[in-house]
Amino acid sequence: MSDKDSEILEKFLKDKKGQHYNFEETIDYKASSGSLQLDLNLNGGFGPGLHRFVGMNEGGKTSAALEVMKNMLNTQEQGKGFYIKAEGRLSNEMVARSGVKFVYDAKDWVSGTCFVFESNIYEVVVDAIKTLVDQNEDKQRYCFILDSVDGLISQVDIDKSFYDSNKVAGGAVIAANFMKRMSISLAKRGHMAIFISQVRADIKLDPYSKAPIRQTSATGGNALLHFANYIIEFEPRFKSDMILQDPTKKQPDPKTNPIIGHWAKATIKKSPNEKTNNTIPYPIRYGRTGGKSVWVEKELVDLLYMWEFVTKKGAWITIGEELKELVQDVVQDLPEKVQGEANLFKMVEENEELSKFLINYFKSNIGELV
Repeated sequence: MSDKDSEILEKFLKDKKGQHYNFEETIDYKASSGSLQLDLNLNGGFGPGLHRFVGMNEGGKTSAALEVMKNMLNTQEQGKGFYIKAEGRLSNEMVARSGVKFVYDAKDWVSGTCFVFESNIYEVVVDAIKTLVDQNEDKQRYCFILDSVDGLISQVDIDKSFYDSNKVAGGAVIAANFMKRMSISLAKRGHMAIFISQVRADIKLDPYSKAPIRQTSATGGNALLHFANYIIEFEPRFKSDMILQDPTKKQPDPKTNPIIGHWAKATIKKSPNEKTNNTIPYPIRYGRTGGKSVWVEKELVDLLYMWEFVTKKGAWITIGEELKELVQDVVQDLPEKVQGEANLFKMVEENEELSKFLINYFKSNIGELV
């Protein structure tokens, strides 16, 4: 490009500065999913922009979205959450498990908290998001959760009687219009949006399939699929996904061998990092609150075995010298041995500095291999 061309382009950009984002700083970060294994497949976690969480009922979509929000609010100094309650479901149990501080009065909405916006009118919801992003003088970074797309209804359909037919493709049209307006500003300015929806048909990405290729039949039309950075499908839960107190026994028993958790299974249906169609199981521990439902300590223990940092013989587990040397700046008094896996879990779970160190270590050393 000649000097003259550069001058023309520079003048054009200045004249149109309200109609492009070239003069704005690109804000980027990663918010952890809470799972070490899932983060490794997401190149560290979820970044700014739109993400879709889809799946059947009780697949863990909302819990997973709230985990991402909690981690975003804990790591972004100017972070604020905005939870759109479009289906009337945000139980006290879910609030306690999430570790997110929810507020219902706009006056209480400060950095590190999440405002609950109770509306299922499509136009009102997207207008609220657009208003917050466009009129953001304090440079807050928002994490929006829409729970869910299925619960939304357009204003024109609300005003109709039950005998009138709904507007055909109304939601898809509004979604397409919204994402055309908002997709660049969300990603550029460091905002994250997680849209949750059901799946009504199998997701197919096989290019050799005779059936039409469809990523998902999730509500919202193709626009929400096209603009999404990640689409994560949470698979149904089966009996084989249960985590028992004694895994050597196949059958659960409420007294002698209770179910203490389950394996959540997240399939990456769209990604920017070539991990499409990978299914990543990660453990959920029951009975935990404060945003600790993802049992990352179990993931760490499994990796300690895999990397032979610890070895098991009978009931005794030996802590290897390599692990002791690795963590000596964090923990100086690791035992030679522990009796039983319960004590190994206790060692990892009760030492937060040890857990953080091991998480960062494994992310740094095996992230490129996943």
